[in-house]
Amino acid sequence: MSSEQEKEKSKKYYPLPELSENARVKSMDEYKKMWKKSIEDPDAFWAEEAKMVDWFEPYDKVWIQESKYDDNFVGQWFVGGKLNVVYNCIDRWIEKGYGDEIALIWIGEDDTEKKYTYKTLKDDVCKAANALKELGVEKGDRVCIWLPMVADLAIVMLACARIGAIHSIVFGGFSAESVKDRIDDSDCKLLIVADQTRRAGKAKPMKDNLEGIIEECSSIEHVCIVKVTGADTYSYDKDVDFTALMDKQSTDCECEVMDAEDPLFILYTSGTTGKPKGVVHTTAGYLVYGMSTNKYVWDYSCLIDLKGVKPKDRDVWYCTADIGWITGHTQIIYSPLALGAISIMYEGVPTWPHKGRFWELCQKYNVTHFYTAPTAIRALMKFGDEEVKKWDLSKLKMLGTVGEVCNWPEWKWYWTVVGNGSTGEKPVGRPIVDSYWQTETGSYMMVNFGAITPMKPGSCTFPFFGVNPKLLDEEGDEVEKTNTQAYFAYDRPWPGLMRSVWGDHPRFVNTYLKKFDGHYFTGDYAMIDDEGYYFILGRSDDVIKVSGHRLGSAEVESAINSHPKVAESAVVPYPHPVKGSTIFAYVTLMTGVDPSDDLKKDIQKHTRKVAGPAVLPEIIMFTEAVPKTRSGKIMRRILKAIATKQDIGNTMTLANPEVVENLIEEREKLGEIKF
Repeated sequence: MSSEQEKEKSKKYYPLPELSENARVKSMDEYKKMWKKSIEDPDAFWAEEAKMVDWFEPYDKVWIQESKYDDNFVGQWFVGGKLNVVYNCIDRWIEKGYGDEIALIWIGEDDTEKKYTYKTLKDDVCKAANALKELGVEKGDRVCIWLPMVADLAIVMLACARIGAIHSIVFGGFSAESVKDRIDDSDCKLLIVADQTRRAGKAKPMKDNLEGIIEECSSIEHVCIVKVTGADTYSYDKDVDFTALMDKQSTDCECEVMDAEDPLFILYTSGTTGKPKGVVHTTAGYLVYGMSTNKYVWDYSCLIDLKGVKPKDRDVWYCTADIGWITGHTQIIYSPLALGAISIMYEGVPTWPHKGRFWELCQKYNVTHFYTAPTAIRALMKFGDEEVKKWDLSKLKMLGTVGEVCNWPEWKWYWTVVGNGSTGEKPVGRPIVDSYWQTETGSYMMVNFGAITPMKPGSCTFPFFGVNPKLLDEEGDEVEKTNTQAYFAYDRPWPGLMRSVWGDHPRFVNTYLKKFDGHYFTGDYAMIDDEGYYFILGRSDDVIKVSGHRLGSAEVESAINSHPKVAESAVVPYPHPVKGSTIFAYVTLMTGVDPSDDLKKDIQKHTRKVAGPAVLPEIIMFTEAVPKTRSGKIMRRILKAIATKQDIGNTMTLANPEVVENLIEEREKLGEIKF
């Protein structure tokens, strides 16, 4: 990077000044005062935020925490309160006279459109809820949902929440084996699956992938098929045509009264070892926190606060995430609907049927707030500026990124080309909201408030209300020095923080709370600069982030190792120009098996079949062994250094240091890796 580029990257960028005029937080001074109050008096702060919720019965106490240590860290929030999330997302807006206003716009790959008003959304949700009840689903039952980004996905997850069932949504790109693992872990009573999925104009099977697998799930009583393409699928004696069952149901279904701490959903996230973790989010805390983050950070007009506009003229919110991830849960469905915003849900990919699909949707639906991932930005950058300039993006007020660090090249392109931002001495433009959060945290932990916060490219800036970040060394002491890598943790909980790992609370404690007692540990490294801006520096564990999606190294290795010709494997992240990172796999073959390009392709095909199409070991290097400690632990630090041709550091702790030279030689033979 040239000195001029370095200068551009390191300076501050400012949001359009007119955005702060009608903002809910009007200045950085006001932000600092509110943040200070949220830390010093969290009960008073969150009591004020909880007024956004319509409660069936008021809570007795905002927060009870017996001790900040061990498994008492999170405590209980809004204790004694009774509510229903779907009532807050739909019913209350109808009761307040907004039933005919738009709530959700779903757009299919083929441009099919469904505009849901609060009334029509309630009708479909109630039909789905009654269908679930007819199949024996009750409050507290777990329902596994494996659907692509079709409108029915939103309907069935809201139907579950309406009747108090706990939904467990599996990303459509995962494998049938991954679905089975999640069903078995939480003893799901029901599976809702599509006949097929559509991607870039092609239909691919979903239900048929379950053949021979779903039969092994003893807890499943019914397999409910949602008709996406209408294709015939293999027959199973527990099959139910869910589309037909919904059609005959009543549009009336009472909301279940839920306790504040009742589970709302389980969402699985990758771990560094063993099976994925079932992250448990609860009803009230998740709802209040998600609403609060979106209300202040994005500042869009919505029914909770119209900001002087008519309901039909509300801002239009478009989050491009998949609902199979936490971003989709919080940012497409629960928070926008609960606030009374107009939310867009799109089925397809950003580059089909043409390269400007995202920008076309922004123009067509007058999108004002656009939220996507750096992976998508990188994919769209390569098509050039003209592909963006074809479309009228004048309605856009704010842009945003999520999932991984937004590095300088894509940040600059997003700012100047999409956001039309200036590049002078004090550059001004549409703000880029850089949000840092996790499946476990419910919504943003670190984020700039779009209307007021000066931005630094690559920085997630400052903490959200109620969140108090700490940079710690290995002993748990606070790192005071700026621009120094340290472990990233938080010394107090917030309402949206996960409560447990489903069925394994000790794992929750060991994973997040034990390393630094009295803190929630993110698993990430971070640093703070001289002006107090935070920068995330990557994972401190063995999770690989591909296209913003967290993949556990153990899961990927298990899939590779299940190939009959593979004896062992080890995977590490490798930089990728579009995906951010891709999977670099070191593979040891069974005795007598010769390496070949055909075998590489077969291992890749096998891995995708076992772990899902999202899991591709893009680079495979055959090796006789991998470096391990004397206790048998794979030294991924060394493997990552070899893959990226960096200094490998100290090898004294290795049980087999001789393999390192062989690996370096094999890596040299691979040469430059091109994508």
